[in-house]
Amino acid sequence: MSLKALLSRRVVTPDGIKAAAVLVQDGRIVDVVPLDQLPAQISVNDFGEAAILPGLVDSHVHINEPGRTEWEGFLTVTRAAAAGGYTLLVDMPLNCLPATTTVAALEAKRRAASGQCRVDWMAWVALCPTTKAHRRFSRGGSAGIQVLSDSSRHRRLHDGQ
Repeated sequence: MSLKALLSRRVVTPDGIKAAAVLVQDGRIVDVVPLDQLPAQISVNDFGEAAILPGLVDSHVHINEPGRTEWEGFLTVTRAAAAGGYTLLVDMPLNCLPATTTVAALEAKRRAASGQCRVDWMAWVALCPTTKAHRRFSRGGSAGIQVLSDSSRHRRLHDGQ
């Protein structure tokens, strides 16, 4: 894809609100530049006074896929998030089946998400009393680890409750 510029006189940046161009390539923001520093031969969308601001992050979302997609799966939750201005969701580990307590379950979640997401997502994983995979989780690309100390809750997770 080609480089595109989204212009506004009100771009929200860490340094304040200013006139700027947000440069986008392949669906990713690559830079924010002053209006007088636009590259030549670039496609431009000028939003005038409409504000362009960073996407929101929700770090506590229950995406129930795989296993309980009818509750709310990747397609519906990411569509709703995009409509509300969210660009990243971080999924909690306990509502899907299997619960995200193993590297295999994390990989199953990734497979379920493939091709469905309208925004980015990451997963928290749960470390239970009998789970010894925390080193593998950290190498497996999880957002973080939720530690569960209640062994009865752990048994319910593995019984699919």
